Amino acid sequence: MNKDIELRVQYRSSRLIIPDVEDSKEVGPIIDYADEPLLPLVDACRPLVPIIFNILAYVSSALQSTPDTPSDGLTRDESASIFLYTMEWEDEHRSLYSILNETLRTADREQLQPWYKYLKLLLTALVKIPCAPQMTVWRGIKKGLHLEFPRGTSIVWWSFSSCTTTLPVLENDLYLGYE
Repeated sequence: MNKDIELRVQYRSSRLIIPDVEDSKEVGPIIDYADEPLLPLVDACRPLVPIIFNILAYVSSALQSTPDTPSDGLTRDESASIFLYTMEWEDEHRSLYSILNETLRTADREQLQPWYKYLKLLLTALVKIPCAPQMTVWRGIKKGLHLEFPRGTSIVWWSFSSCTTTLPVLENDLYLGYE
């Protein structure tokens, strides 16, 4: 495999593989964000300035990359909120998506309070997108979860998760490999 492609795949693999630091405590639902007003992206991200390095520069970049009237039927700020979530930072561990997901998985719901305005905008955008047809998706983790999540049991997954519809992607040595 081309070395440049291999490095990019290794860098992005953290989106498909669950960190082994999941907080398995029972936690309550996240509902307080729903009381927030719907704000422009820059205002929704202001509470994140102390949490995420250079967040307003990334917000500006997301807005510049989003047309005034997006073809997805969302507002510019809604579409840019999704774009912002998917952006890679210079250091992947400091990206919005990695910090948000780490915070969503914690049992301390108070840590989510600065995220409420952004979550309101992001979730408003996501519910407007048409649902994909029902299908099997795969998420990678290097430990057996079959005892924690028995078949037929309902679970709540407290983070946004990148998945793949193709199992061989996870079987690749750059992700999970065969064990």
